[in-house]
Amino acid sequence: MMRWKYILLLLCCLAGGLPLQAQAAKKGRQQPDYLQQLEQARKLNTSNPEGAIKVLEGVIIGSRKAGDKASEAESYYLLGGIYENIHQPELALKRYQQAYYLLGAIARTPLRAQNYYRMGSLQLKLGQFAASEKSFNLCLSDTKDPELVGLCREGLAKLAVASGQPEQGLRMYDTLEHLYTRNNDSLSLSRIEAQRSQAYLTQQDREQARQSYDKSLNSIPRQNRVAEDYLPIQEAKQALEADNLSDSEQIELSLNTLQSQQAQQAPPEVLVDGQMQLASLYLEKGDLSEAGKYVEASKALLGGKVSPAKRAEVYKTASELSLKKGAYSQAAKEYQQYIAENEQVLHQKQQELARQAAILKNQSDIDLLIKDFALQETEKALLNNRIRIQQVTIASLALLLLAAAFSLYFIMKNVRARRRANQLLLLKSLRTQMNPHFLFNALNSVNHFISQNDERAANKFLADFARLMRLVLDHSQKDFISLEEELEVLELYLKLEHQRFQDKFDYTIEKDKDITYTGIEIPPMLLQPFVENAIWHGLRYKAGKGRLTVALKRVGEELVASITDDGIGRSRSLALKTRHQSQYQSTGLQNVHQRITALNQAYGKRYRLDITDASPGEEDCGTSATLYIPLNP
Repeated sequence: MMRWKYILLLLCCLAGGLPLQAQAAKKGRQQPDYLQQLEQARKLNTSNPEGAIKVLEGVIIGSRKAGDKASEAESYYLLGGIYENIHQPELALKRYQQAYYLLGAIARTPLRAQNYYRMGSLQLKLGQFAASEKSFNLCLSDTKDPELVGLCREGLAKLAVASGQPEQGLRMYDTLEHLYTRNNDSLSLSRIEAQRSQAYLTQQDREQARQSYDKSLNSIPRQNRVAEDYLPIQEAKQALEADNLSDSEQIELSLNTLQSQQAQQAPPEVLVDGQMQLASLYLEKGDLSEAGKYVEASKALLGGKVSPAKRAEVYKTASELSLKKGAYSQAAKEYQQYIAENEQVLHQKQQELARQAAILKNQSDIDLLIKDFALQETEKALLNNRIRIQQVTIASLALLLLAAAFSLYFIMKNVRARRRANQLLLLKSLRTQMNPHFLFNALNSVNHFISQNDERAANKFLADFARLMRLVLDHSQKDFISLEEELEVLELYLKLEHQRFQDKFDYTIEKDKDITYTGIEIPPMLLQPFVENAIWHGLRYKAGKGRLTVALKRVGEELVASITDDGIGRSRSLALKTRHQSQYQSTGLQNVHQRITALNQAYGKRYRLDITDASPGEEDCGTSATLYIPLNP
């Protein structure tokens, strides 16, 4: 009766599928606002990238559920920026490409052009010139923002130089110079002049390269500059220095650069870098006086925003200078300061590596999360499609409701039957397993009788053994056998074991007179493993002759089977095991435990097992195994 109630309830749910969908949609609107999470991720993007990634996990899932491709694309764009900041260009490019595929389906948005530019820059860095050119051109066709247009044109100019076309790159820089002059963008002018200097060097035109470098120095604005603004100038200077300059030319170049940066009031980090270059050049030249002047000037700037790495460089150079001057005490003091600053550098690097590891771990978590969500969405789509088909079928074929109910009933019944069949199959598999230990030793006994020329004993043992095997095989095809059949197998097994170990034990089988044996059925081979365990692990090692008792009695609605021996007990048996025996994994008791579990699940029974010492406290404490077998159907 209860089954039909469940079936009718399910049919009502199917018939009312549309209201259920409406309720689901209403619940969807009550989900957390992923747009607020996206705003939070924007704020954490630079200060706490690990936290930003965690927040972006929720944004990606929330935007996917809502079908908001723009927010999902921005999430990938932010992730790309995080990976780019920790110098993982391949991972960053992958995220920008994910954003690219999403942004392609959206109307014009500023983010798309910015994403094209980021992709092009990374592709250029990774040597993917064709892909880089495509990305920069897409950026130019998708935006009218002057700053972004200039950056994408710069990318194309750098690409032309990198791909062996410096003339084309220089023409592009000429166009950019007009653009930035018109926009009064002195910082960008300085940047492209530094890039143009490197382009001239590829043509071996050192004079033009130096002129462009000097223009780069003079073009940079004097206010509100940060150290990163001077990176293009430093790269151009390094390129000039690598072009076989003499010592005097290098000093002149570095001195001119430093004077220009001092006039512009460049950040302390930049000034210290320039002064340390000059100090190193003068040290190599042997001019300790000039070197000392720049070292002292660098020390005076260390109170500003100077990185520990640059501070360590200053103290190291100062220590070398003092050492050459013979001021050993001062050199030691400065070297100690170098060590202290260097420890901070190492600490910062360790923190950075830990942050990078955390970020990279989080990115793999995002990939797994996205895959799981995609799988859930696929399953959900399949389920919705199935429900839709069911609704159409139910609406158009109302007369088949009863047939559908019957079908559902039989499906559920079939599932339960299959589960039961699996349990029965497991039981059958376990029933067919007989301990190979007994089989091996029984055959050894036959071999022993033959070797002793006791043909009669061998034939008798072999006949009994064959009969036992036939009974075991016959019973293995049945789920249950009568108690008489189980006792027949057990008595035959005991007879064979007693024949082999006559001087080790005697046995008795005690049957309760109140038990009606013809009406009791038990699983086959349920008692044999306990008897075998008693003989092989208890009685076999006993100094004298032992006794094995198998007692059967009825207690209420249970048949209680007790297998008791007065052997050496479980603890001593374990201690006496040889190395080979310790490595041997006995399957008898494990088999019984598995069978008991399977029987209880398949038939709803309550078989129980209790194993204890038979005589606690005595040397030969023995073992008692008690099996409680339910008698009720």
